[in-house]
Amino acid sequence: MRIERFQIDAFGRLSGLSTGPDALPGLVVVLGPNEAGKSTVFHFLTSMLYGFYPASKEAHPYAPWDGADASGSMTVRLGAGGCANVERRLRSHPAGHMTVDGRREDLRNRTLPWAEHVPRTVFRQVYALTLAELAGLDGETWGRVQDRIVGAMGAADIRPARQVVAELEQEAGALWRSTRRGNQRIRELRDQARALRDRRRSAAEADRRLREMVAEAETVRARLRELRDERQRAKLAVERVQALVPLRAQLSRIESLREDGGPPDELVGFPGDPSQELTKLREQVESGRQRRDQILEERAHPATDIAAFGDAEHHLLDRGDEIARFLGHAGGLAGDRARLAALGQEASDLDRRIHAAAAALLTAEGSAVGARDLAAVPLVDLRERIRRLAEARDERRILEAAESMTSASGPDSGGPGSRARDADATDKRTPGSSAPGAPVLAVALLTIGLAALAVGTANRLAWATLGGAMAAVVSAVLLGRHLGVRATARAGSTHSERDLRERLRNARDAYGQARQHVADLLDGLPLRRSVGEDPDEALVTGFERIQELLRDREDRRGTSVGMRARIAEADAAAERLAHALGLDRTLDAEALSRLLDREVRRAERLREAAHGAERELTRLDRAQVRVEADFSAAGEALQTLTHRLEAEGSGDASRGAQRFRQRLQAATRADQLTEEMERAHPDLEEIRDRIRSAEAAGDSWTMDDDDLARRKARVEELTEQVESLATRAEALNRDAAHLRESETMDAVDGESGALQDEEQSLLVERDRLWLLAQLLRKADRRFREEHQPDLMRRAGRYLARLTGDRYDRIVVDESSGAGNFQLLGPHMSTPTPLAPPISTGTLEQAYLALRLSIVDHLDQGLEQLPLFVDEILANWDDGRRTRGLDLLAEISVRRQVFAFTCHPAVAREMECRGGFVLPVERDA
Repeated sequence: MRIERFQIDAFGRLSGLSTGPDALPGLVVVLGPNEAGKSTVFHFLTSMLYGFYPASKEAHPYAPWDGADASGSMTVRLGAGGCANVERRLRSHPAGHMTVDGRREDLRNRTLPWAEHVPRTVFRQVYALTLAELAGLDGETWGRVQDRIVGAMGAADIRPARQVVAELEQEAGALWRSTRRGNQRIRELRDQARALRDRRRSAAEADRRLREMVAEAETVRARLRELRDERQRAKLAVERVQALVPLRAQLSRIESLREDGGPPDELVGFPGDPSQELTKLREQVESGRQRRDQILEERAHPATDIAAFGDAEHHLLDRGDEIARFLGHAGGLAGDRARLAALGQEASDLDRRIHAAAAALLTAEGSAVGARDLAAVPLVDLRERIRRLAEARDERRILEAAESMTSASGPDSGGPGSRARDADATDKRTPGSSAPGAPVLAVALLTIGLAALAVGTANRLAWATLGGAMAAVVSAVLLGRHLGVRATARAGSTHSERDLRERLRNARDAYGQARQHVADLLDGLPLRRSVGEDPDEALVTGFERIQELLRDREDRRGTSVGMRARIAEADAAAERLAHALGLDRTLDAEALSRLLDREVRRAERLREAAHGAERELTRLDRAQVRVEADFSAAGEALQTLTHRLEAEGSGDASRGAQRFRQRLQAATRADQLTEEMERAHPDLEEIRDRIRSAEAAGDSWTMDDDDLARRKARVEELTEQVESLATRAEALNRDAAHLRESETMDAVDGESGALQDEEQSLLVERDRLWLLAQLLRKADRRFREEHQPDLMRRAGRYLARLTGDRYDRIVVDESSGAGNFQLLGPHMSTPTPLAPPISTGTLEQAYLALRLSIVDHLDQGLEQLPLFVDEILANWDDGRRTRGLDLLAEISVRRQVFAFTCHPAVAREMECRGGFVLPVERDA
């Protein structure tokens, strides 16, 4: 059976989940985080197979959260061909139907017919494997599995032996038990017997009166016995002649044949055809010799593989940890060497950029200035002094402009105003001066800024708003400076010319001092003339750039030093390792790592081949031991048979074989005749005794006709006397019967005897029931022991596959009656119980192997139900987890497997093995 698709309309937390139109493969992976609904998917599929349990919407644990009816559908592909569609719904009562090849059938809440051979409880314990339930089987499930597989061998109309044993023991306990609990028939009978003893005493007097009559009757019976014995002897004499003579002759024939067969002990275990047995033993000896030679030839190849794994490979793998550390360290050296070369190139580029930046500030002779001097320039102090220089320059220029305007308004053009114009021509116009076109420029910028500000605000354009604001600020600054200059000029006209000149002289002195402070700070640095005459903010920016480039160059040099040290350390380690391993010491770390990686892989391959060869030699050794044992046994049997035949045939084995064959035929014929006589005469032993008695008495075995007639007449006479005495005995019995009409001691004794007989019968019945229960229990255990090996062998093969042959057998210890499991492996001399301290992973692997074996056995020859596994590999190491995934993939070829996991990595590994991943998402 294979589930091709299913759809969950509403079930628990899930609704509208579908696998799509395509058929599901053999391996299906249900992937989702915790509480996403993976368990809900499993219980839905179980309900599709077995119906809703409990069958009540209110009590069902997976009733839909939204209050809807639990419902869904499933399409299955049957192993014998054909397809079935199953639909179920849980309302107030469960309902369901299935459609098979176009025929619709009402299911209600019944189990699918293709799953009826596995009960629901066994399915949950065996076919549905979770991490919590993996390491163990509950007692009910193991008992039902044994009854299903072993006890009744799958016959549904046979009751389990365990149930019959329990009923027999219960029935025996109802007859008698050591305690007084419950009704017990034997104890009731014993109470009645005590009451009969009182009645017997009253019957003793009546019994006395019967004694005389009984004595007379005894005399009559004694005489009757004598007459009957005499009549019997007469009859025997007649019978001896008429019947015993042929039987005596046939018994004599049997004795003669047994004498020809010889002593029976010599024929015990001897073959029926010695010649054929002799030929067979010779063939076995020759076959054993050939197999022994073949094994010797097969040992050559494994021995070569073992020899190939020599001391050099041993030495290399013994230092595996050291090599692994070296390979891990050397793995990044190629990148370090490339990075070191790149750092060298970057350092060269930085040197060129430093030289270019220094050339922009220093004279040609300044190239000799060291990096330490350039890095030592205090940028903070330099920026502060240049700021003060700029303030002094602006103050000087403003005062010179004021002087020039005062001179221009006076009559004398050669006065101080003329000197101010000369100084201004020499000094050029500065940004702080007021040019004739400054008002016009300020007004234009103000108009443009206001327009841009209005457009940006109206259209919400940030760039237009920012640009308009900046233009307005610049126009305001220009207009303010112009008005300040004009105000200064007007003030100069109102003050004395001497005060203006004094202020201008002070401003020029302050400007000179500021320039000197900058020069003192840069003392020793040959600045260019264009830079040093009137230093400004560009000088600070240039030194900042140079110092930033110097720091970058030092960082790269420091990194290069560390990389060189690491590379040198790795090369030294490579040289030491190469010397220790006897390799070329001139190889660098990268070359040695490549060589070691290749050699380690080669050594590992040789080691694996040597281990495989050792296992093969072990197998060949065991096979050789078996062959030697068979060869020796066959040789000894051949030698023993040959000696016996030669001894029987006076040195000739052929004649001895013929003699043994004749003896066997005689013994066989004697047995046949004996069997025929026993069938024809069940009282053969009695007949033998009568013949031996007659022979011992010396009676004649011949008789003439007259003698025979006389003996017959005597028999008739004795018969008449016997009848007369029998009539007298009957009369005495009738008279005694009148006395016995009252309750006599005999009657009481009879009733007491009846009670004793019934008690004895019940005791025998109780013992019989108890014995039957024990015999049935023992027979059931022996039957299980005979039929469990197939189940255990299959589980052992699964376990060997999962554990890499570390454990290869699971056995059941029935000595305690508990059915405990034990493990065996090639490295173990005795089995160990399947319980701690065995690791949790090994427990889970053993019980997984046992369950897989049970699954294969349960539905063998029937529809194979799907297997559900939920996070069963969580406690497994990588090797066993890989083998477990491979095994599940192989099982999915013949049986559909649903794997539930919350780990995407596990889902990817199963998907690589052909699995289909069904994602289940958790609600937010």
